[in-house]
Amino acid sequence: MLALVALSLSAFVAPAAAEPYALAVAGITVNLPRGYQMTRWSDYDLNAKADGLVLDIWYTPWQMAVPVGAVLQPIYLDHLKDQHARQPVVAPGVAGEGAASWVHTRASFDLDGGGKAVAHFAAFAADGKVVHVGIYGAANSDRKAAADLVALVNSMKLDLPPVALSSDPVASAKAGFSVKPAAGWRAVLASERDNAESLLGHTGAGKLQDCVLLAAPTTDGAGAAVLAACPQTWQVGFADDSSFADDALTLRSLVFAKAASKIPEAEKVELKDRNAMLFRPTMNDYALRFAAVSYGKGAVSIWAIGPESDADTLEQGVKETLSGLTFTGPDNGLAEHAMGDIVFHALSYNPLVMGAAGLMVASVFGGLGFLLFRKPAVSAG
Repeated sequence: MLALVALSLSAFVAPAAAEPYALAVAGITVNLPRGYQMTRWSDYDLNAKADGLVLDIWYTPWQMAVPVGAVLQPIYLDHLKDQHARQPVVAPGVAGEGAASWVHTRASFDLDGGGKAVAHFAAFAADGKVVHVGIYGAANSDRKAAADLVALVNSMKLDLPPVALSSDPVASAKAGFSVKPAAGWRAVLASERDNAESLLGHTGAGKLQDCVLLAAPTTDGAGAAVLAACPQTWQVGFADDSSFADDALTLRSLVFAKAASKIPEAEKVELKDRNAMLFRPTMNDYALRFAAVSYGKGAVSIWAIGPESDADTLEQGVKETLSGLTFTGPDNGLAEHAMGDIVFHALSYNPLVMGAAGLMVASVFGGLGFLLFRKPAVSAG
């Protein structure tokens, strides 16, 4: 990125021959406007300068339909602050001009050496990312910076166009369940999977090859919250109203090991035909949610991670994901339990069964006691 503190607003740069610059990872090919000279170029970004103007191109991960309004303001505020712009003010974005679908955002700021400056930003979606273009200059170059931005964006070749985002149900490979994304969530794109797995690496989700991965944009527009619904071979017990606390304690110890005592008790999430467990682990810089629900092949675990400011989005996403789970097999894939486990569960948690069992045991041992200790009959012979 450019350091705006070093911006020379009076330097003249001789026009350079037009040359397309391909940014392979960003997914674009750029034709610089007349008078701009490239100063840095990679697969990820590009910097250039002209007479009194500087330009940079970069991208943020996660594809989203770039909206007009205030969503992009935090991105550009942070970007300008990173470049030592003083007191930046970013206006809401508006629809960009021309044939391309993009959002135009204007900003103003002060330079360290004195003077006023402006910035014009463009944002548009590409496969698995949002590409950003910024042109910066003195306040008196406002119109030229805006015109150059419009010309550049509309002449740019989009080599990796955005992929259709889907909120349709997603089936887990070979795991016997399907996930309906919660409102605002959608399936992770193939080009986003590495980013999703990197985020989920901060959780206990483990291997993700059979998991359904979902994403939702964060409130600051800079990234995404991620959710993984994964098959597990372990059981979560009966998790009915009577045994829920004990089953949740067992699962908490299994999943969180030595950290289990620091994890708040689980919340019971009542579904149509079973109960699920929702935990709220704590972690610096992230909001985390973990949930589990049983089915015929074991359990489905759900990990969700995102910025702390998006904790409500995570929690609602996990609860709606639990409610939207469907399973293969009879009875919507309800878990089957051995007869011995059923009897033990009934004896342990059902007072009526325990009472009836106690009476039965008492009657049996009472009968045996009568047989063992009654006086023998005396023969009259």
